[in-house]
Amino acid sequence: MGTIDDLPTIDANHDIEEAAETAFAAAIKESNRFLIQQKDRKDYGTDVQLEARDRSSPTNLRVHVQLKGTTRAANADQSVSVSVRRTNLNYLLRQPDSIFVCFHLPSNRLLFQFAQEVYREYEHRNRGWQNQADITVRFAAVFDEAFQERLCARAIASGGANLRRRLDWSATPPDGLSSLLSSLVPHVEVPPDPERAATLLRELYRRGQDQVISTSFELFAAVLDKEVGEMDFAYMAEVNIGINGKAFNEERVRDALVAFRSALVRKVVHPGSLLYCMGNAWLALGEHERARDLYLQALPLLSGEGLRGCAAQCLKNVGTVMRGLGDFEAELAFYERALEADPDLGEAHLALGLWHRAHSHDLGTALAHLDQVARRRGSALQMPTVQGWRVELLFRVGNVTAAFREIQILLAEADTLNWIWPWCARQVAEFGRSSPQAAKSARQFWKRYLSAHPGDLFVLRESFFCEALLHRQRAGSTVSFAEFKALAEFLVRNNDSESALIWDRLGHWAQDAGDWVEAEAAYRRAYKLDSGRYGYCLGTALNFLDRFNEALPILKKQAEVHQPDAMSWFQVARAREGISDIGGSIEAYERALALDPEYDLAWFNLGGLYWNSQKTTQAVAIWRQATEKFPDHELTAKLRRDFPLFFHDNPENNT
Repeated sequence: MGTIDDLPTIDANHDIEEAAETAFAAAIKESNRFLIQQKDRKDYGTDVQLEARDRSSPTNLRVHVQLKGTTRAANADQSVSVSVRRTNLNYLLRQPDSIFVCFHLPSNRLLFQFAQEVYREYEHRNRGWQNQADITVRFAAVFDEAFQERLCARAIASGGANLRRRLDWSATPPDGLSSLLSSLVPHVEVPPDPERAATLLRELYRRGQDQVISTSFELFAAVLDKEVGEMDFAYMAEVNIGINGKAFNEERVRDALVAFRSALVRKVVHPGSLLYCMGNAWLALGEHERARDLYLQALPLLSGEGLRGCAAQCLKNVGTVMRGLGDFEAELAFYERALEADPDLGEAHLALGLWHRAHSHDLGTALAHLDQVARRRGSALQMPTVQGWRVELLFRVGNVTAAFREIQILLAEADTLNWIWPWCARQVAEFGRSSPQAAKSARQFWKRYLSAHPGDLFVLRESFFCEALLHRQRAGSTVSFAEFKALAEFLVRNNDSESALIWDRLGHWAQDAGDWVEAEAAYRRAYKLDSGRYGYCLGTALNFLDRFNEALPILKKQAEVHQPDAMSWFQVARAREGISDIGGSIEAYERALALDPEYDLAWFNLGGLYWNSQKTTQAVAIWRQATEKFPDHELTAKLRRDFPLFFHDNPENNT
């Protein structure tokens, strides 16, 4: 029978749990890196949520903890093993950097293990572990102040990176998604284990993933900052970003100089290689003289056969420094020395190509160097950049077909590189109307551009002028006059800076079709915007419409002021003839011939004026000169046919 003295029994685990909680709380308080923000009431896997502190500020960045305690004896290697439910591990894995913490009462040690490390070990050990009800967590590392400092830094770095990504997506409108996607850098999950983190960092650097390393710099630092020399590759990646002209973290590059000097003292890395890296850091910071001095110190130390690649890159970078110092001849010499050391160094070929483009203007040599650029593994060279320069040079040497072929290839990268569309558009605008063939290719480019950027006024204008050229050259315009006119009116309504030229091209299209009424209306609009440049076409249209009184003052001003050439005086002659000013017309034809003695119609028309004025002798004299100058002209044949007495081939008839 029970008595009044019977009481509940305290579970044996109660004291163990209480000891674990006390030890854990004391460790957290001592390090002052975290706040114990929440204890979960329902234990599905998380017992405590720690909030990381950034100095004196809370961050709302949480680390989930499952807390264990045990009185079991330690393993032979002094690690401690504890059994947990497999579902508890899965629960913890839902949150980044979740940890198991174990208080080992016999040794009074507080130990930890990352949940993701437990997962990794089981995945490597036994694929069938997911069917187990329980798993064993092995604790070896001490949950001390140094670890809490690293864990806090890791939580802040990871949380900050995730926050920036979320805000970028939230703040970007739909039409900015392409730009955002092109700037995104892959997220790297840096292992919490220093050895594996260092291995990952070295591999990323070897593969030339400088931007990826830079984006995850704080995460690597959280794991490796206390490991001597292990962050050097991260520093070199930041330096590489700087010397390649991209936005970089200046503080990290200055820290890199300290790290490289430390490595130089430790003598664990080849001194020539370190001096080269230090030169790169100063180059990134724009300190060209310091960079030059370090490069020149490094070069004699990079003479070994195994160091030829580094020596070649160093020589190339000296050339870059010389460019910054304005010594272009020395720049050329160092680029050439770099290729002597490594004939396949893509960076040197690119630098030499751009040097010849800018200084020798030997575009053939510039292209030849760009043709030899090849990207090696780990190189920061961007082949689209090389292709962009090739586009410009191919246009400049007149190889339009090859230039447009290069553009077609380059546009495959346009969704990820924002500079490609505007760069190609600039080249096509400059060279795309150099010939009918170029205009055809340009027209296709502008169509593709408009599909990516609908309604771009600059592109619509360029498309307009391509169609104008193709129509004028009878090279296969694909639009009707009505469509051409509608586009002209749209561009002018939108205040195009070339409105006068647009009306002029519309007028020429109508003129070519023989529609002088439409042509005159378009030319008049151009004339109102720029009377000096477009008076000739308006006056000519008025002549064809027999509106000579209107045409004459416009054409006379053109011939005397704005465009004093033979063509202007020819149209003045026609206008004067139209108002029956025969003397004035003859004078105008004579002025046209004085400016251009090979103006065939001026000769024949002048003879016709003399003939119609009953001045037969003068007419025949003028016509005879014309037939001698232009024996195959159709009007020569007409004169010989209509006036055989004067223009027969028999010499006796020429006396």
